[in-house]
Amino acid sequence: MDNGTMEKRYGLPTAISMVIGIVIGSFVDLSLSQAIASRGNMFGVTVSTLGPTIGFSGLCIVGGGLLAIALQKKYPLWANILFYVVAAGCYGVSVYYAGKEFFNSHGFTNAAPIWVGYLIALVPLGAAVFLGYKMFKNTDHPYAWIILAIMGGVAFLALVPGVTILKEIMHRPRFRAVVDYPGIEFHAWWEPCKDYKDLMAAYNLLSEEFKSYPSGHTTEASILLIVMTFMPLLNKKLEKYQLYCFFGAYAFVWLIAFARILAAAHFLSDVSTGMALTLFFTLIANEVTIRVKKLQPVEETAQE
Repeated sequence: MDNGTMEKRYGLPTAISMVIGIVIGSFVDLSLSQAIASRGNMFGVTVSTLGPTIGFSGLCIVGGGLLAIALQKKYPLWANILFYVVAAGCYGVSVYYAGKEFFNSHGFTNAAPIWVGYLIALVPLGAAVFLGYKMFKNTDHPYAWIILAIMGGVAFLALVPGVTILKEIMHRPRFRAVVDYPGIEFHAWWEPCKDYKDLMAAYNLLSEEFKSYPSGHTTEASILLIVMTFMPLLNKKLEKYQLYCFFGAYAFVWLIAFARILAAAHFLSDVSTGMALTLFFTLIANEVTIRVKKLQPVEETAQE
């Protein structure tokens, strides 16, 4: 099953399921959260805390791939240096964003200093870099760096123009804020909270309590779906594992999504949109990739 066939057969239905989640959430967001969500739900908090580290391992795998290409020394020195720098950047960014979630308002709040979370994230994300190196160290794809750049670019588009900008536009109050403060009303996902600054001042709240839509944690977890979609282009032997890895990652993303609802941090439409953003950009990148002949996998890729 080639990359294009897999994405058309399973990626598009998966994306459609997210749209269905948004539609259903439009009607049951509040009632669902009222039924199952609680700020103190330890299962939800624990899974939410671990989720970004596992999700950002996808970006670290990309970094490991760039490290592998640099160590092959097939490119000019300046290019190899650039690969090293970007690989280090993938690792550093992942450690920062995953590490800060352990002991902030989304994790085990104030159980330890924030910097301890960065130390915790260092090891598993370092292991992910090594995994990426092992996966792609023997690739002989002449444009491997472009494919890795596409993978990183999709993650960037989903997290920055996608999640960050939408959060800044909508300022949707989190369910925990709606429960804890009677003056904060529930907003549907399409309704911007225009008076969020007044509410922040009235209740002495941080802007984080008005960043419900969409779910950043779910989008971060979805980075793994990007890796599973494109990895056979760099290592043909991984193709036989692609389907299992894709659905394993899909199940993991839904686990994170469920945990975010349980922890009273997000609504159903929030988490569905978070995953939909990643799948949307992945589908576009996949359609472009399968039409560029130079980016198709070589017939025989020597792998260990």
